[in-house]
Amino acid sequence: MYLVELESGKDTVYPSTVALTAAIRRGELDSTARIYHRATCQWLPITVHPEFRRRMGARERRTSGPAARRQWTFLREETVEAPAPEPATPGPVLIEGDAPPTWRETVGLTFRRLRLLGYLRTS
Repeated sequence: MYLVELESGKDTVYPSTVALTAAIRRGELDSTARIYHRATCQWLPITVHPEFRRRMGARERRTSGPAARRQWTFLREETVEAPAPEPATPGPVLIEGDAPPTWRETVGLTFRRLRLLGYLRTS
């Protein structure tokens, strides 16, 4: 059971967390509302309640657009040119009706290519 004081000074009782969550979702409760904390016998801002934080965090994530900057810094953003893409090596050719290669065949093909390119030595 939750005792909540709305901004207008009106006290409202919500019998369960589900009812409190529904009120937050409907917009009945905003950050100016207060909730009574029985253990300390005092009124606290609704913003300290975990369910309110969870709902407001989800709402902010939905309403926030893309960030204007790509990096959080006081320095200006440096433009770095992307390296030229390497030529693609042809992968295994699949003929219609053939099964895709197994993981062992894929790993074996990768090691053969690395050996041909000189990254692996054969002793």
